[in-house]
Amino acid sequence: MRDKPFGLQIWVIMTAFLIFITGIITVVLITYVSVDVLINLLRLLVILSIINIILAKLIANKLTEPLRYLEKKVRKIANKEWEEPIDLNRGDEIGKLASSINMMQESLKKMEMEEEIFLQSVSHDLKTPIMVIHSYSQALLDKMYLNDSFDDTVAVIIKEAKNLEKKVEKLLYLNSLDYILERKSEFKKMNIKSVVHNLIERFFLVQNRVIIHAQLADLHVWGNEEELTVALENILENNMRYAQSSIWIFTRIVHEQGKEQVEIILENDGPPIEDEQLNQLFNHFYKGKNGKFGLGLFITRKIILFHGGEVQAQNINGRVRFRVLLPYEMKSM
Repeated sequence: MRDKPFGLQIWVIMTAFLIFITGIITVVLITYVSVDVLINLLRLLVILSIINIILAKLIANKLTEPLRYLEKKVRKIANKEWEEPIDLNRGDEIGKLASSINMMQESLKKMEMEEEIFLQSVSHDLKTPIMVIHSYSQALLDKMYLNDSFDDTVAVIIKEAKNLEKKVEKLLYLNSLDYILERKSEFKKMNIKSVVHNLIERFFLVQNRVIIHAQLADLHVWGNEEELTVALENILENNMRYAQSSIWIFTRIVHEQGKEQVEIILENDGPPIEDEQLNQLFNHFYKGKNGKFGLGLFITRKIILFHGGEVQAQNINGRVRFRVLLPYEMKSM
């Protein structure tokens, strides 16, 4: 019966109960009344049973009507046929279920809209370097060079190819990030000072425009070193992009939320971030003023949260600050 419609289950239960009661009454009365009276009583009980069965069917239909209504609505939501909110003016469990379905529908509508905008914008973002590469490659075939220089034309193609490669890599990385983070067997104790120091050396080799000032304490955290490196690398890359001349990096122990945590501060002397942008900075649907999507910072936030930490951005003392908190692991552990 469990796989049968709920209305049918109610009807069968109520009908069986009525038949049972009728049988009990018949058995009790059979020893106290004459045969003629008993026959008349049985006729009356049969008539009442038929009426009760019909009533049971009507009651079952009435009870399951809102459930059937909700089932139709949910099917439409599953097919992305967004409609007006479900209107069930009830204060019982069915009314609460309808309210929850309305909330789910609004969340799904918003998510679908954001994903559509995101995919369209990312497609356009990827299309730009492809068009540049195609145009300059065609120019090479036609022997038309940028600044009348073959090397300059090839340099543009190489630059755009690298930009395209980075964007594709981040999209592929984001797609596999959940699987990567679930491999907790690869977690280990690591020295944050060593991780940050290696990042600074790597960035120093490819640029000399920005000076990095670092004060790094010998602190340990527990997690996936490769993924935490990616998280901090994305923040440092963002700082490099907007810094005018300097970046400051500090690490220390702070006591917050009733426990000791490793605080990693990355600051730059670039232009301040507008308040409305601060709330959207780590959203993968957010697009900055320069047309770049926040995939890198979204990846950072996802990695840090998975490691039980927090990350935020703020304007402070004329600088743009990125603050990362991670659970502290004692060195002796």
